[in-house]
Amino acid sequence: MANVCRTDVKIVASKEAIDFLYEKFENMNDGKYPNEKDTPHIVDVFGADAENFIDKVGSKWITIYDYSTYKDEFEVSFESAWYPPSDLLKEMHRQLMAIDPDATFTARYWDEAYDPIGVLKITDAGQYLTLETEPEPEDEYEGEWYWDDVIEVEFQRLESKLNIA
Repeated sequence: MANVCRTDVKIVASKEAIDFLYEKFENMNDGKYPNEKDTPHIVDVFGADAENFIDKVGSKWITIYDYSTYKDEFEVSFESAWYPPSDLLKEMHRQLMAIDPDATFTARYWDEAYDPIGVLKITDAGQYLTLETEPEPEDEYEGEWYWDDVIEVEFQRLESKLNIA
């Protein structure tokens, strides 16, 4: 696996929960750690209760790539080392469940070479479930639209297996 992993999280929840997440993301940063800015660091807001950075986040480093809201959805994209920031995602989920126990929390992740790609969901009970695969290598693909024809198809297959709508 290459070093950079992109994780696209999708949360469907109540307006109160979406507003909570949006406010947190608007008022935190993902720069150097320990924090050197006036706003709280993402690790201090959503990091697990652990001593070491990697145990707080679940990866060696993390950056917020982008985030947005639309109606009852909050989407956030992270870049992290190696794999999704699992411990940080679990803590985000825990805080979210305190506001809206009916919220859904799912994600897609992939590394730079699509080796592997995967999907995850965190159940309302906090169970972290993931499935991944190693798709046909891009340099062996003979079509024009690798993402659409290979990666998206694999994501949909994995989401179906994990019962992600």
